[in-house]
Amino acid sequence: MKIAILMGRGIEGCGVTRYAIETQKWYHKNNMVCDIYASLDKKWPRRQLQQNNIIEFTNSEIQALSKKLNSEYDVIFYQSLPAKKGHSEDYQNQFLDYLVKDIEKPIKIAFQNDHKLQSLSRNANIWETMRYMDAAFTFSKETAFAKKMAIEAPKIPLYQLRNGFDFDSIRTSFWKPVDQQLNRITYLGRFAGFKEPHRLVEMQPLLKDAGIITELRGIERSRGSLIMFYHDPATLSNPRDNFYEVTKKNPEPDVQSLDYAYIYGPYERNEGINNLSNSMFGSNFFNLAAETYGNIIEYSSLEIIAAGAVPVLDKHWAENNVHVSGTRFADMKDFAIYSDRDDHYSTVAQMQELMADPILRNTRREACYEIAREHNDFNLIYQQQHDLIMATQKLTGPPKVLKLF
Repeated sequence: MKIAILMGRGIEGCGVTRYAIETQKWYHKNNMVCDIYASLDKKWPRRQLQQNNIIEFTNSEIQALSKKLNSEYDVIFYQSLPAKKGHSEDYQNQFLDYLVKDIEKPIKIAFQNDHKLQSLSRNANIWETMRYMDAAFTFSKETAFAKKMAIEAPKIPLYQLRNGFDFDSIRTSFWKPVDQQLNRITYLGRFAGFKEPHRLVEMQPLLKDAGIITELRGIERSRGSLIMFYHDPATLSNPRDNFYEVTKKNPEPDVQSLDYAYIYGPYERNEGINNLSNSMFGSNFFNLAAETYGNIIEYSSLEIIAAGAVPVLDKHWAENNVHVSGTRFADMKDFAIYSDRDDHYSTVAQMQELMADPILRNTRREACYEIAREHNDFNLIYQQQHDLIMATQKLTGPPKVLKLF
C-alpha cells in the first residue's frame, strides 16, 4: 500500500499541514509508504519552520509528478487545493488537468478543512475537482462544504473528518512536573479570527492581578491580527497599551513581567511546544457555528493537552461538541477551563484555583490527557480512516453520508 498526500496550497504551516504530517507518521508507524508532496507555486512564511520530510514540487515538475502518482501510488489524499488568489493561473490549471483529471489508477480522497463558505470559495476549481474524487472527508454533514457537495457532486460519499494526534510522543518529549511550570498562560498558533487570541490580550489586566504572565506565540501581522494591537482596528486608532510585541527592534526580555501580553511571531514547532509545556495554562478560544463543529478538538488544543498545560477553551465550543463517550465536553468538568468571552473574571478565577493547588492541577491535566486521547488518538482515528478508504471503490453507488463515529 502506497499513499501520496498532495498539499496543493503548499506548506501553509497550519492545521492542514499538521493533519498531513500526523497521517504520514501513522502510516510509517504501520510500515506503509506515505509521501507528502507540496507545491512551491506560493511560498508561505511558515514554510521554513516545518521539520518534516515533505517533497516540494515546482510547476515545471507537475506533469512528471502526475505520471509518478499514476504509476506508483494506490491512494491519493488531496489535503488542500490551490487558492484562487495567491497561486498563479497556470498552476491552478495544471493542478486540475494533471494532478486531478489525469489521475486514473489511484483512489482519490479529498480532505476539506474549511469551516465557512467564504473560505471554501477561495479554493480554485473546487467543485470540478470534487467530481473527480472517489470520496471526501469533512468535519460535519452540516458544513457549507457538505451542503454544497449535495448539489455539485452528489455521487461522492462523505466521511466525517477527525484530527488524529500522536499524544504519547509529545508527552514523552515535553511534559514537565507541575512544580517546574511557570505562572503563565500561552497561546500557541497563528492568528485566526475563529481562534480569537485577542481575548487573551483583553484578559491580560485581570491575569496580571492574579499573578499570571500572558504570552502569545505565532502571531503574524495581518489585517485580521490588528485587533490584537488596536481597540479600533478598522481605523488603526486607540492602540492597546498592554502588549509587548517581540521584534528585531523590540528584543525578547530576559524575564517576562506581568505588565504586558507578550506577542511573538512564527515559531519552530518543538520550540513552541517546549515553551507551552513550561506554562501552567494554554489557551485556544476556537469557536464556530454550532452545527459545523463535528465534535472536533482542534490541533492547537491537542498540543496544549499533550504538552501538560491545563487548557483554557471556549465555552460555546464545549457546549456544542460531544466526546466519543457521548458526553458533552461542557459536562466534563475535569477536561478544561471553559471561558465565556463575556466573563473574563470567571475564567481567571478558575485559573487561580488551580494555580494555588498543584495536586489538583496535576489531577486535572492527567484527566484531560486521557479524555483527549480517547477522542483523538491517531492510532484509533487513522486506523478507522484507513479502513473506510480501503472499502472505498472507484466512484460507485448512490450518494450517501457516512460517519466515523
